[in-house]
Amino acid sequence: MVTEMMKNIYRIEVPLPKNPMKLLNSYLIRGKERSLIIDTGFNRPECREAMMSALDELHVDFDSTDIFLTHLHADHSGQIFSLKTDKNTAYAEEREARVVNMLHKDEYWEHIYEEFRRGGLKLPKEEALATHPGVMWRPDSEVDFTYVQDGQILEAGGYHFRCIVTPGHSPGHTCLYDEENGIFFAGDMILGDITPNLCYELYLDDPLTEYIKSLRIVENLDIRTIFVGHRNMLQDVSGRIAGLRKHHELRCAEALQTLKENGPMDSWDAAARMTWDINAKDWESFPPSQKWFATGEADAHMVFLYHNGKVRMHYNDDGVKIYEYADDDLRGLIV
Repeated sequence: MVTEMMKNIYRIEVPLPKNPMKLLNSYLIRGKERSLIIDTGFNRPECREAMMSALDELHVDFDSTDIFLTHLHADHSGQIFSLKTDKNTAYAEEREARVVNMLHKDEYWEHIYEEFRRGGLKLPKEEALATHPGVMWRPDSEVDFTYVQDGQILEAGGYHFRCIVTPGHSPGHTCLYDEENGIFFAGDMILGDITPNLCYELYLDDPLTEYIKSLRIVENLDIRTIFVGHRNMLQDVSGRIAGLRKHHELRCAEALQTLKENGPMDSWDAAARMTWDINAKDWESFPPSQKWFATGEADAHMVFLYHNGKVRMHYNDDGVKIYEYADDDLRGLIV
């Protein structure tokens, strides 16, 4: 479905079947000479059909329409190779672009699986990779990216967008901000009714610390209109940022309490004891991919707590990180 949001800015709803995110909000910024697509959807038939139908409805000429990826995840990057031509430009932050061009390689995913195993993931490798949406719906091949840097200006549709690098959800997640009009394309940095997932990525060692820094950057911008990457639009940006801070403070407190009550454990075992907003009666009923994401999310909070002296960490004989409660004073950590 295509919706005109404001002058020269269109929202394209790309369905994400059987995925908790439900849909991707892709955007087209239409200009007289060149246009810009922001994010693309999974590399799967339902996403491609929705995207191509919308672009046809908007009479888009691919050769004069560039593509900007807010970040590397396959629900945002999966169709990049279908939209890239010899005459248009694909933009992304360098770390994001490099990973996008590795997503089609099995060796990359084997490396990522091993890193999550060290974080406690107990899914067998074959099952984990076969059920991960980033593996199932990844791009088919590499594309020639043009890297963007923090502060760089991209022009489209009469707007002047400044690239703002906001790591946390991914290593080089990048938003677009038009200061004159107060327009902010948030990607997955801030979402209206979902909390962005934080977990291990290549080039990203402490996701929550980076995410908190990014929240500080965004809250100092004059944002009058925010376009988010999934589901419903958002009105109260400052209120949402305060809510996100509170969410992560509560998650850190829950992680600490889990360790305090149950003793040292890895992030899988901690995640199994933590609360999750998912339609499953217990941890064993979680789909494999959600166990992967929950373990990564728990580990992101454990790593943050470790760096701030609230937990101790060591590796067991299998090379898995084991966390142990040390201190539960969280005052001033998440601000």
